[in-house]
Amino acid sequence: MSQPSIPNTNPFKSELFTVATVLVAAWITYAMHLVFTVVPNEVTMGAVQRIFYFHVGSAFATYAAAFCMLIGSLGFLALKQNHLDSLQLAAAEVGLLFCSLVLITGMIWGQFAWNLAFSFREPRLVSTLVLWLLFVALVALRKFADREQAPAFCAVLGILGAIMVPVVVFSVKLLSPIAQLHPVVVEHGGLREATFRTTFWVANGAVVSMGLLFIWIRHRIALLEIRSNEQNI
Repeated sequence: MSQPSIPNTNPFKSELFTVATVLVAAWITYAMHLVFTVVPNEVTMGAVQRIFYFHVGSAFATYAAAFCMLIGSLGFLALKQNHLDSLQLAAAEVGLLFCSLVLITGMIWGQFAWNLAFSFREPRLVSTLVLWLLFVALVALRKFADREQAPAFCAVLGILGAIMVPVVVFSVKLLSPIAQLHPVVVEHGGLREATFRTTFWVANGAVVSMGLLFIWIRHRIALLEIRSNEQNI
């Protein structure tokens, strides 16, 4: 494989990394302030409605990770470069993290809203579970497959995982709103109060930016691991 020509692979010695980390931390802090001290309790669900901001934000972060995974997978299959494989690796691991958060927060929401944490009759829930399993398979394949063959196998599986994202997004169209439990809040104008809308977009942006920062860090660490392994050979 050709080696990535990156002079500084340590993310912790970059001024850009420092600035990005501070900005993301400030963004998240402001989002937490809005969620827990500014937004009032929702009339029907009360305080548990606040998990909505992290649930949807984690979903958007998962989709962003899947997009990065798609870029890394396609790029690696075309160019066979380590830094593209490392991008796919980083995006898969971060995608697994945030997809897990989507499922966990969704089950908490569902238990309070529907008295049912999970239902295999819900297209959005089932498709999200399938996406999560694809992330799990990617991480497991990276750990247990042959080191030389794993990048190509993971690239193909990464493309399949990215293709699953539109299925998750449009899965709520498979059944009528009456026939399913999962709500379509934003599209149907459920955030009518200005405070809710502002908090929604601020919180979602904060979570997505944190996910992208995690991908950046993991990507650079993966490159450090590659260089360390090469020096030990």
